[in-house]
Amino acid sequence: MKRSLLLLLMLAGPTWAATTTLSTAPQQQNLKAVRKEIDSLQKDIAQKQAVQKQAQSAIQQSELAIQQTDQVLNQLGKKQNASTQRLADLEHQIQTAQQQVALARQKVSQMLAHQYRNGEHDAMKLMFNGSDPNQTSRDLVYYQYIARAQQQLIQDLNQRQASLAQLAEQLEQQLHIIVGMSTKKAQEKSQLQQTRADKQQQVHQLNSEIQNRQDQLAKLKQDEKRLTDLIANINRKIQQQIAERKAKEKAAFKARQEAARKENERRRRMAADAQKQGKPVPEVAKTQVPVETVDTAADDSNAGRAFKSLQGRMKLPVTGEIAGRFGTMRNEGTVWKGVFIHAGRGQAVHVVADGRVVYADALRGFGNAVIVDHGGNYLTVYTGLSVVGRGVGDAVKAGDSLGSTGALDSGEPGLYFEIRYLGKPVNPLTWVH
Repeated sequence: MKRSLLLLLMLAGPTWAATTTLSTAPQQQNLKAVRKEIDSLQKDIAQKQAVQKQAQSAIQQSELAIQQTDQVLNQLGKKQNASTQRLADLEHQIQTAQQQVALARQKVSQMLAHQYRNGEHDAMKLMFNGSDPNQTSRDLVYYQYIARAQQQLIQDLNQRQASLAQLAEQLEQQLHIIVGMSTKKAQEKSQLQQTRADKQQQVHQLNSEIQNRQDQLAKLKQDEKRLTDLIANINRKIQQQIAERKAKEKAAFKARQEAARKENERRRRMAADAQKQGKPVPEVAKTQVPVETVDTAADDSNAGRAFKSLQGRMKLPVTGEIAGRFGTMRNEGTVWKGVFIHAGRGQAVHVVADGRVVYADALRGFGNAVIVDHGGNYLTVYTGLSVVGRGVGDAVKAGDSLGSTGALDSGEPGLYFEIRYLGKPVNPLTWVH
């Protein structure tokens, strides 16, 4: 699977990585700041919405508690009214009993006074004055019965008055308890209403803050879109400049190559003509026009450095002549996605930076290949090796040998070298010093 993925990466279309006057860096930085602020606002809104939800739940609980308190207060009010009415009835009964006791006492007093005035207060006198002993006996019993009845009536009335007073006292105690409970429940209701009011104020404030944050978020998202569009526009212009530069470099390279070819051909003819004529070969004909060369190969001077930091200071893997430049046409009609360095067989191939080998095997169309992962989404590709000296998983340091040069499958001797970022090829010559 990994091998197939790497093959797809290598066969992907070229991406030109050139330095231009345009740059998206400031806008990217602004976009990063805007997105960071958007993320912060979204988290703040989420937190406030969570608090808002809790406050709304608390309001609902307060309203339910207020309803329950109102029900209790209503029941206590009914009990209080009933007890008040009952207490009024008892007080009326007590007054009636007191009036009855007073009336009974008054009647007894009147009867005693009447008996005293009529001389009926002395039972012995009644006995001695009576002509009929039987009648006298009956009268005495009658008087005793009346006296006892009157005394019992007064006693009953007094007991009834005491019972009524006791009931009234109990009712007053109950009424006092009910009033206390009603007062407590009224205080609880007042506290619940205050809590509800506070939570409603909190929800109102949170609604205002959330709306404010959402307005800010909408503006930031507009800024994000504007910056994204601006970056895309700059990237289009950069790509246009890159394409123009690519075309110019390609044309200039071809012109140099053609000029060098013609000059070298002229010098060869000059030398051949001189030899045919038996004349000395001109000094100029003894030399060839030099082509672009790589004089120094990668070493350990970049060991320990992050790959991204090596742009402008990197050394190529081998020395030799540059026979294929990034973006130019190959003989078979494809485009070089890296750089091809013409070099003799058996020359050491050096890794350009620290990394780990992720591929070490034959690669169709390119011969033996080694691919090194340098972290940060950077890969380097080395193909056309005659000998592979590293295996998958090996850690390597800048300058370490990966093997030796050989030839591509097309027979072209030398080393083909690529740099890939996020799977796309970039121009290696923009990284070397």
